[in-house]
Amino acid sequence: MRTFFFSIRIQSYSWLVAGLTMAAVRCAAQASAFEGCIQAVTARGGAPFPLLYTVDTNWLRIEVTLTNSPSPIDIVDRQSGGLTLIMPQTHCFMRIPPAGENAGGPVPGMAPAGPPGGIPGMSGMPVPPPPQAPPNIGPTNFSVPPGAPPMPAMPAMPMMPAMPGNAGMPMMPAMPMMPRGGALQLRATGEQTNLLGYTCARYELKQWGQTMEIWATDQLLPFQVYQAHQPFRNGPPVIEERWGDLLAAKKLFPLRASLRLNQGLERYHFEVQSITPAKRTNQDARPFAVPPDYIELQPHSF
Repeated sequence: MRTFFFSIRIQSYSWLVAGLTMAAVRCAAQASAFEGCIQAVTARGGAPFPLLYTVDTNWLRIEVTLTNSPSPIDIVDRQSGGLTLIMPQTHCFMRIPPAGENAGGPVPGMAPAGPPGGIPGMSGMPVPPPPQAPPNIGPTNFSVPPGAPPMPAMPAMPMMPAMPGNAGMPMMPAMPMMPRGGALQLRATGEQTNLLGYTCARYELKQWGQTMEIWATDQLLPFQVYQAHQPFRNGPPVIEERWGDLLAAKKLFPLRASLRLNQGLERYHFEVQSITPAKRTNQDARPFAVPPDYIELQPHSF
């Protein structure tokens, strides 16, 4: 009898473990395959403006939903990380490769620009020798005629006496140089809360007297900051420009973020207002495609 009940307990425990494992796998699959729309607002030293994230299995579209003036649209390849900036005002677009690739290389399908013809040394023409430098004119170039008395030597410049120091005045310390930044670290605080039905963990970023509080979840998709222009690759790691990369590396999406000075003044704000999961059954690629009449611009090499 004991053996029978022990066997039942073992089977129940196995079923429980299997059920929990399947639930975890299902949650992970739902998180990685999220599709739908995310509406958010963001502000950086000015009035907030609304953002719309349209999420597909392979693509992500980020746009400003204000209707008073068209703003650039971000199209992100979720597999490679490549970014395409679509600029409706100028009917242009720009393809920006991921950060690890060279953005200033030649365009595929186009031969590199050769040297212009007719310039010596750039089209097989011989290069003329550089002109001779004129002789130096100075005391070493003068010759003394025979029988002339030697020129007197130039007297040495008298040295200024050293200024006596003031014993009662301390020396001024050297001005310290401003820090160049350093590595930003996304620190988990261990706190959790529920926002819009998603479990969020609290993270912090600190730099130069500023603290960014982030509530993020791993049940959506890796975060992508909206880019209105080509992002800069160089320069110090400013929080506003780098916090998205740190979240994306951990496959997190923020539902609320606030960057404040130590005095309490808020400099940057991001907050999700609604999340609408929706599977894309028709696979319409038009929201993620570049209009055919747009002109391609080449990204800068910085």
